[in-house]
Amino acid sequence: MRLGGCPGRAAALLLAPLAAALLAGCSHPVGPERAGGRFVYPLPIEPATLNFVSGTDQASVLVHRLVADSLVDHDARLRTVPRLASSWELSADGRVLTFHLRRGVRFHDGAPFTSDDVRFTYERIMDPESRAVGRSDSFQPVEKVETPDQVTVRVHYREPYAPALRSWEVPILPAHLYRGADFAAAAQNRAPVGTGPFRFVSWEAGQRIVLEANRDYWGSVPEIDSFVFQITPSPDTALQALLADELDYARLSPAQWEARRHDADFQRRFRDVGYVPLFFYYIAWRGDGSNPYFADPAVRRAMTLALDREGYVRSVLKGLGRVTASPFQDLLPIAAAPVVPGAAGAALAAGSQSPRPMAYDPAAAARLLDAAGWRLDPKTGFRARAGRRFSFTLLIFSGGEDHVQFSQVAQEELRRLGIQMSIERLDWQTLWARLKSGAFQAALSGIIPAPDPDSIYAMLHSSQIEGGQNYAAYRDAETDAWLEAGRRTVDAAAREALYRRVEARLMEQQPCSFLFDPAVAAVLSARFEGVEPSPLGILGYFPGAAALRLRPVAP
Repeated sequence: MRLGGCPGRAAALLLAPLAAALLAGCSHPVGPERAGGRFVYPLPIEPATLNFVSGTDQASVLVHRLVADSLVDHDARLRTVPRLASSWELSADGRVLTFHLRRGVRFHDGAPFTSDDVRFTYERIMDPESRAVGRSDSFQPVEKVETPDQVTVRVHYREPYAPALRSWEVPILPAHLYRGADFAAAAQNRAPVGTGPFRFVSWEAGQRIVLEANRDYWGSVPEIDSFVFQITPSPDTALQALLADELDYARLSPAQWEARRHDADFQRRFRDVGYVPLFFYYIAWRGDGSNPYFADPAVRRAMTLALDREGYVRSVLKGLGRVTASPFQDLLPIAAAPVVPGAAGAALAAGSQSPRPMAYDPAAAARLLDAAGWRLDPKTGFRARAGRRFSFTLLIFSGGEDHVQFSQVAQEELRRLGIQMSIERLDWQTLWARLKSGAFQAALSGIIPAPDPDSIYAMLHSSQIEGGQNYAAYRDAETDAWLEAGRRTVDAAAREALYRRVEARLMEQQPCSFLFDPAVAAVLSARFEGVEPSPLGILGYFPGAAALRLRPVAP
């Protein structure tokens, strides 16, 4: 997809710091390129850990995809493809999924990969001490995992589980290095050992993570010699590093894209790899009664009506984005997931649509607030109920340009409605800790769902409130029942009907205000080829970066 000003969608890769002193050291050599070469990519935020199970933030996942392998993966078009599992089959009753593993695969330290590593990874995901937020919920339906031999894994489910196959898109741990060690403090959490196309070399905190090609890889060996994740603080810093040939890829802000898209020299040096990803921003309203504002669905609906999301996309994002109506809008209709590699999924008939976004309507928002008892005090200009002013704090990620810009616009829109919103800017680790603990009133966040509607389970099911990703503390018996049934239902049409019920319920309850998805305007150095943009960028699919190669240099 060439962006060229067309509305699109974008991933939440929020850029983090690049040490200026390292830039010269990361410059590419002058003169003709040799075969191989190095590719430098701006890492969005520095990972807290490179443990394959507990590291589930976007930065960690990007590194994992290159260092480790999963049993199955998805290609650039989100179709399921084999990785460490060469084949698989599902039993007639839909309750047993059997994987047949590749033979001869070895970890980077030379140890053989076996079914024991798969079972060990599953056990660590299910261990509460691992804090595998965003992973464990997908394995709750598993009854047991059997390993009858070194190349067979048999997964038994308590009942049919529709997203069973995709749930195994998790990187596999080396059991021989973690077993018996302190899982949270193991050395491999900062120097990971996997079976993937790249080997870990070094991690300089606050600076970069360096990988090198795994010449013993079981699949296609990478053509580039090394891959460097450079910790980069902002779009401005990334653009300057890109122009100085110190980065080979960068995301551009809407303003940067507008300024460069007609620049002939820029177009010669860089290839447009903008894409339409699975991603949306949202505000979680903590509705568990821990604050006096957001337990009432009418108030939450008023908050959504008060935010001019369409205006933000049009003016701030220069039209590069769209308003989000529902967390399911790109996950429905459902295509039946193939259980045999290469089998075609049976797609539903076209025409089923998500609901239209709630329109910007501050007058309607005011009426809802009045009815809820939050009335405007003409003396102060703010709303209050029983003597308490409507004044709350929104948590945001300080390093995210979209976070900062949208929160400032929202602050002014709510002020005009008589609501006082303070903005608390936090670094990623602190924000994540606050979200998990529930110690906040409202928070701006984003989610990159897997290409199955069950990936929203962790955001909405009440079982995911404590330590999970249900940051709004949304608790609704009907929603829980429909989400649970959606997991058990294999028929695609019946599954869609269940998730449509969830959609309708969310429109009423508004546990979150679903905001917008900004398009990714991204460019790749013209020196490289071999990758294509996908809904998850140039790295979020298989083989992704493993297929990067230098373009031949003309004589």
